[in-house]
Amino acid sequence: MARRPLAAALVLGASALVLTGCIPLPPALPTAPTAAPAGAAGSSTYTVDDGLGDVWSFRVTGLVDDPPLLSGEPEPGTRFVAIVIDGEHLEGTFAFKDCFDMFIQGTDGELYDFADTYATVTAENDIYQADDTSFTGAHALVQLPEDVDPDLVVFRSHYGYPEVADTVIDVE
Repeated sequence: MARRPLAAALVLGASALVLTGCIPLPPALPTAPTAAPAGAAGSSTYTVDDGLGDVWSFRVTGLVDDPPLLSGEPEPGTRFVAIVIDGEHLEGTFAFKDCFDMFIQGTDGELYDFADTYATVTAENDIYQADDTSFTGAHALVQLPEDVDPDLVVFRSHYGYPEVADTVIDVE
């Protein structure tokens, strides 16, 4: 019977030491690097090296609200916005869609992911049909709530993140 009071005393004692700071907490997890400064859509060309063999140079030429679709439709209460991209593969073998996660940050502060729509919806000139070496005007569809407008476009290196900073583009 003496084991239970002893065990309880040890648990309470250890808890008290943690609460008073006598036992240090594990170090905080490292944070991801800050995103690259935002540029404006259409004004800059970005070159991203994922550090694993693929280098893409690309430019966002604009956004298209409710672009023409070849298949699929938006869920009720939502709409599609296409990120229009020109790209050139400078090094490597992976397609643009395989090298980048693409997001739109809405005016509500939420990130909406291209990956949520690519399997079920196809736009005209869809990024999935883009050439692996060079393309112009490819559309990457992102689904947004009807009452949310695009604020930023974010490209995240699929294989290089978090060491490779996000490319953040202002769409206003």
